[in-house]
Amino acid sequence: MKILPPTLRESNRYIAFEITSETQITRQELINEIHHSTTTLLGDVGSCELGLRLFSFKDHKGIIRCTADTTWKARAVLASVSSIKGTRIRLKVLGMSGTVRGATEKYLLTESIDEAEPKRKGTQKSTECNIVINTINIRGNIINYYSNKIDLLPNDRQYMEIIDRSDTRYIGITVFDLKDKEID
Repeated sequence: MKILPPTLRESNRYIAFEITSETQITRQELINEIHHSTTTLLGDVGSCELGLRLFSFKDHKGIIRCTADTTWKARAVLASVSSIKGTRIRLKVLGMSGTVRGATEKYLLTESIDEAEPKRKGTQKSTECNIVINTINIRGNIINYYSNKIDLLPNDRQYMEIIDRSDTRYIGITVFDLKDKEID
């Protein structure tokens, strides 16, 4: 049988998730509960159209594959899972990607910022910095300092939540931001 070219294949999406539970959950228990939730929510036909497959599950985190057209149905199925074998759980969707590698790198890898960032030539490490820009006070640690740019990791919870929601690691401040501004 001939293999379909990529343009004719059905595109998939990969959903990264995290489970919070009172006890340890096995892979098979999770598969059974997701299958049960899928059939009760969508029926047998909807379950087949969804094409759910558990790719990986380790340390309460995992990746599920679904078809690109049914991503919202897959999210609804995952949201309907509330207990496994009588144990209450919380299944939180971390994000969605078009590749397994993208889902793993964006949502599942938990490495410290120093390990993730390579050491660059000409960068300096500093400890604490306080920057005031238009009456906004940003306090944090300078991670990298270049001739015209500063990478700042804020200590304030509000700015950390903004960074966590976006796809960035630091607040980038340039010379234009710092012109006629106060820096401690």
